Amino acid sequence: MKKLIAFAFILLIGCTSAPVKIQFPTVPEELTKSCGDLQLVKEDNHQFSNFLNVVVDNYGTYYECKIQADAWQRWYEEQKKIFNEAFK
Repeated sequence: MKKLIAFAFILLIGCTSAPVKIQFPTVPEELTKSCGDLQLVKEDNHQFSNFLNVVVDNYGTYYECKIQADAWQRWYEEQKKIFNEAFK
């Protein structure tokens, strides 16, 4: 009976595991890519209205991409901070 208790005790001690360090996932490559190129004014059409349309479209595209990228980066950093605090 003593051997059975000792064997059970050894099994229970052997079942304890070492602490596992969990790391926050890294950013996927597709989310770190740039927003793309802006439009260029066509060389054969030098009207001011066409130039102005391209400039307005470029500003809109740039700021939309910037807002999305900044928001995603802010969200990722907050989630990483929460994760690291939870798994210290």
